[in-house]
Amino acid sequence: MIGIDKAAEALGLSERQVYRRISDARPVLSSHVRKGENNKLLLDGSAVEILRAVEDCRKTGLTVSQSIARIRDSIGGNRPENTGKRAEIAPETAEPWKLIIAAKDETIEALKAENAHLRNEIERLLPLALPAPRRGLRFLFRRSRAPE
Repeated sequence: MIGIDKAAEALGLSERQVYRRISDARPVLSSHVRKGENNKLLLDGSAVEILRAVEDCRKTGLTVSQSIARIRDSIGGNRPENTGKRAEIAPETAEPWKLIIAAKDETIEALKAENAHLRNEIERLLPLALPAPRRGLRFLFRRSRAPE
């Protein structure tokens, strides 16, 4: 049995996210979660695997509650048709994702253009910030020396 901190490391989530997933999936995880010393939640290996499956479903575009419902159905015997396959993103949710990805790409291109512009400005203005060569002063210092 491991604590929430170790489960968070195994799942790549924060401890708070793991705690929220556990509280949302309480009916599914009730037999896999125990309370330990100082009421610390302890999870067995099955609970971590269930949470990992919930997180995998969530990464495919489902919400946490939809992911938990899918896992509950698969545990209960009501298997979805595409078990073992990667879950497909529903058409109504696919379009917003495409828009978000397109906006991200536009933002990246705009930032690259701004970065190039700022680098050019630095190269243009850098000579103005550097001190000008002082050839006249060298000439004055050379004349002031007495011949030997």
